[in-house]
Amino acid sequence: MRRRLPRYINTCTAAYTGLPKNLWRIRNARDLTAETFVQLWQQRQTFHSLDAISAFLYVTVRNKCFNLLKHRKMKASHEQDLLRLLTERGEDSFFEEQVRIQLVSRIYAEINKLPARMREIFLLSYRDGLKPAEIAELLQIKAQTVTNQRVSAVKLLQIALGDNLLTVALLLLPDRPDLF
Repeated sequence: MRRRLPRYINTCTAAYTGLPKNLWRIRNARDLTAETFVQLWQQRQTFHSLDAISAFLYVTVRNKCFNLLKHRKMKASHEQDLLRLLTERGEDSFFEEQVRIQLVSRIYAEINKLPARMREIFLLSYRDGLKPAEIAELLQIKAQTVTNQRVSAVKLLQIALGDNLLTVALLLLPDRPDLF
């Protein structure tokens, strides 16, 4: 066995030869080597010669390198897409989006404090876009009750959020119906 060990080392060295130099950072090389030898160990019963082991090591390392390169290329593509998106939107829209997120969080916190039936009617109306008649039919109540509950919910939210905050929310949120 001791005589065979140098041949394994030579086989591994040969498998790495000719691969792109920028691929080989020490960590990557160690990880790929460890994974390859784990696979070799798990499949050790299927190899009947050193040539079979040598071929396995070469093909496995080559495939792992190609997979790593594909992963890097995909990651770089995603990073470029994100950078392009952030550049297109600019700092102002990023700030606006943060304000919107905070407003929606605060509004939902207050909505969750509404009485259960009032909250349900409010969400069916504003989030789901149902008309009072549709809500009344769905909940088996009168349309006037739906209208009264909606008005009461809006008044309670105005009190809880303050008129200024509600005005800002209504100015910033109309182009984002998906938030409600």
